[in-house]
Amino acid sequence: MKNPGAAIILIMVLILTSGINAYAAEAVDIQDELDGVPYRIQIPGNWNKGLVMYAHGYKMPGRPWSPMSDNIGQVFIDRGFALAQSGYSRQGWALEQAVGETESLRKYFQKQYGRADSTFITGHSMGGLITLATIEIYPEAYDGAMPMCGPLAPAMFFFKDRIFDMVVSFEAIFGDNIPVEYQPLMEAAILPRAAVQQALDARPGMATKYALHWGIKEKDVAGTIAMNQFLLKELEERAGGNPFDNRGTIYMGFGQIDGLNDKVLRYDADPGAVDYIRKHYTATGEIEDPVLALHTSYDSGVPTCVPCYYAKMSALKDNADLFVQLYVEAEGHCNFTAGQTGKVFDMLRGWVATGQKPEAGLLQ
Repeated sequence: MKNPGAAIILIMVLILTSGINAYAAEAVDIQDELDGVPYRIQIPGNWNKGLVMYAHGYKMPGRPWSPMSDNIGQVFIDRGFALAQSGYSRQGWALEQAVGETESLRKYFQKQYGRADSTFITGHSMGGLITLATIEIYPEAYDGAMPMCGPLAPAMFFFKDRIFDMVVSFEAIFGDNIPVEYQPLMEAAILPRAAVQQALDARPGMATKYALHWGIKEKDVAGTIAMNQFLLKELEERAGGNPFDNRGTIYMGFGQIDGLNDKVLRYDADPGAVDYIRKHYTATGEIEDPVLALHTSYDSGVPTCVPCYYAKMSALKDNADLFVQLYVEAEGHCNFTAGQTGKVFDMLRGWVATGQKPEAGLLQ
């Protein structure tokens, strides 16, 4: 042969290619650890060289991680995509861990199985914000993102204006009706859900106004308050202090309540805790890849006003052409079918392939 060097290179390419094809020809399903962090990698036998990275949602600290349900995961596997998901090294509001560990797993996948031809990221709930953070921080690594039922807004906005304010206003309005010995949010254990419900039942008319103010159904108020208290406690512990300042907040919209703002307890934020929440994570609206988001029309935990916030943020950064918000007529947090998930993923792939942006609004 006139060019033996070229022959050697050709042989090496064939060897490497045959190795990659071997993975594609034989399905892979591995659960292991990467630097002490659990993960799962699945590759179908008909692998199309595409990769989907999955970011899971909020899990109570101390509870073991479990991968995404096979029902939803199969949506991507059936389309020939590999699926990789990190369990994170710490649970709770895990943005600090999840973004970097998901990226480490993506790089590990690439090293072990070869570079993917196309790479997407998706996630449910908190994983939706992780998805958004990842596509903002690592745009060069991805072709598109599909956040589902996520709080697509700066974390400080979501926690302060939605979760914190809901709890302190509940304390001010219903505190005298709580049927157990109770201390304010930042000074006591979490109030039992049954006690929250009894306080609401003691003032049914006000309970109706309170639910309307927050855009949720009365049946969901007690569970939402109990969960919000837990989130705030866990976040305070993680951030090393209270990150919320409501000294200048004026509370209104609950009907005529004399002296309401005098009854609301006021808190001064710890600067270090504020910095922690801002860092983990403040969405910016700065995106370079298509982002197709999905939400239900009613979600008591992450109401529709929260993810719609990102549409405004991306528009302010002149990126409105890269963000689309879809919704399905359904009640509940992340209550999507496998069929709906697959349809939105196909829409995202089509958007990436053709440049044709889908219409926002109801998923048809």
